[in-house]
Amino acid sequence: MGSSLSSCCGSEKVEQGCVSASTTMSSTWRIFSYKELHAATNGFSEENKLGEGGFGSVYWGKTSDGLQIAVKKLKATNNSKAEMEFAVEVEVLARVRHKNLLGLRGYCAGADQRMIVYDYMPNLSLLSHLHGQFAGEVRLDWKRRVAVAVGSAEGLVYLHHEVAPHIIHR
Repeated sequence: MGSSLSSCCGSEKVEQGCVSASTTMSSTWRIFSYKELHAATNGFSEENKLGEGGFGSVYWGKTSDGLQIAVKKLKATNNSKAEMEFAVEVEVLARVRHKNLLGLRGYCAGADQRMIVYDYMPNLSLLSHLHGQFAGEVRLDWKRRVAVAVGSAEGLVYLHHEVAPHIIHR
């Protein structure tokens, strides 16, 4: 494992291709094993795929204790810059807590796997309601639209001005 991940997470034992849980971790998020995430997402099946982007795919999963999660499985990269970016992203996400932002549940990092685990958003994204699979059945009146806009603005204000260091969402 790269040194950037070690500086992020301390020195943990590698087990089944991913870092195993550490007793020094915060109780609000944890380190998942690859085996656990593989089981939770039904082997990263197409049926569980929520979406795909430039950094990788996102899968719905359910842990053995019943927690619904979203797992971002990052595309494989074998360079130190990608290692550093992953470590920084995990560190920053671990500190961010806001009612209008998805929370970090944990991560998995192995020799060739990088995954970030988030809270699952059961109503999917705003995009899916405005232009996607639910666009025909969901009607957003102006009161709801304003509430969505204000909530989004509050989340951005938090990221840009209140959290340290400031985060510019891209």
